[in-house]
Amino acid sequence: MRELAFLNKSLTIILLDKTGKKEKEYKNKYEGGIQEFVEFLDKNKSALINKNELNLFKKPIYISGEKDNVVVECSLKWNAGYSEDMQAFTNNIHQKDGGTHLLGFRSALTRVINKYAISANLLKKNKITLSGDDTREGLTGVLSIKVPDPKFSSQTKDKLVSSEVRFIVESIVSDKLSTWLDQNPSTKKVILLKIAQAAIARDVARKAREGVRRKGSLELSGLPGKLADCQISKAEGTELFIVEGDSAGGSAKQGRNRKFQAVLPLRGKILNTYINVNGKKKQNGSSQDLNTKALSKMMSSNEIVTLINALGTGSKDFDIKNLRYEKIIIMTDADVDGSHIRTLLLTLLNNYPFNELIEKNHVYLAQPPLYKVTKGSKSNYIKNDKDLENYLIKSSEMKNSIKKNTKEFNKFIQEEKSKINMQRFKGLGEMNPQELWQTTLNPEERTLLQVRYSNNTKDKSKKDQDLFQILMGDDVAPRKDFIISRALEVSNLDI
Repeated sequence: MRELAFLNKSLTIILLDKTGKKEKEYKNKYEGGIQEFVEFLDKNKSALINKNELNLFKKPIYISGEKDNVVVECSLKWNAGYSEDMQAFTNNIHQKDGGTHLLGFRSALTRVINKYAISANLLKKNKITLSGDDTREGLTGVLSIKVPDPKFSSQTKDKLVSSEVRFIVESIVSDKLSTWLDQNPSTKKVILLKIAQAAIARDVARKAREGVRRKGSLELSGLPGKLADCQISKAEGTELFIVEGDSAGGSAKQGRNRKFQAVLPLRGKILNTYINVNGKKKQNGSSQDLNTKALSKMMSSNEIVTLINALGTGSKDFDIKNLRYEKIIIMTDADVDGSHIRTLLLTLLNNYPFNELIEKNHVYLAQPPLYKVTKGSKSNYIKNDKDLENYLIKSSEMKNSIKKNTKEFNKFIQEEKSKINMQRFKGLGEMNPQELWQTTLNPEERTLLQVRYSNNTKDKSKKDQDLFQILMGDDVAPRKDFIISRALEVSNLDI
């Protein structure tokens, strides 16, 4: 209610509370409109001060304009803090995810501030460039627009997507903000100084991070915090399970045998680290240069650095004798995303020098089930849709009387499914620790696929490398041809 009163200057909203013995009246009226709104949002923040140590802003900047039946109102001010608080509204409705009106405002703000910073010689003098984040450090503001027919990304109206609004807001804010800064040169100077200091601090922090990462990425020491290590200290007989996400990692950590099984959860999909060493060797320098490029690409990902740290082999100074586990087992969900993550990890391990792990038979793929089928008190775990069909056929009376891939067969499969209690695992995290142990972790019950090159080594396996290039390389056309040529072979597509 207060927000609505702020957004509509001079509008009075009265709320009567008659629930108690004595009637209470709450009155909301703000003659200053969104300027008062900005003051309200900024009241507990440290104020920017001028050279006389007085509050820099007597009142917030106010901008208004209208174009093509779109009314734009904006008020803003900077404080001495470091966080941005910019509220965006369309027809009195708050967009917590912003939208095109906020994009237009940010674009105009960054362009105007850059223009004045260049004219004041702040950028060249301090050897910096201003980013949008720099210009909005310590900014508090309200952007309110009125649009005849707004378009939102969803029914909750959390994000405005009307494309024409961006350029209208950008134009009005750019013109009016430039005028205000020209009319208030002393205030403009303090604002530009604060923004320049933000850019300098960001640049210093970036250089410090790069220095630490350069040192840490190639001189890895200590084990990553999210690695749940095993109790055996020697590599012989030990296993490292690489799993996707903390949920699956939690189940795996509880279900494993702590004596010889370690678990490393990775967050999401890692970087595609494919570098075409063979194809670019003659054009762009030596193979060693390209291997160094591939290594640099790997080291730019925190998740990959964490994995290399857990393996213990090092990277630039790779030594397989230092491998901490006998088996490296990639354990991902039995769906499309899981297959993609598995492919990205195999691409990483196919790169020099980690390809030696594959050549020395250390890399495996876990085979978690996709289905749990329960009949009576007995449960069966089934790896994929093909195995599920075979199970249903085998367990029914009509074993060979129906041809596959016919309407009659599909109807039969659906009928059989309706007779059983079937659970489809969306991810490893849906299995309880005991189920994960029984199906995927227990060496006596599980199925593992060993990853091997077709001709034992990477250098001799040209077909393997050609496939990596098609699937993971930069060229889209070969990948498209590969998909089209195999489109008719696909069944039970999981999308």
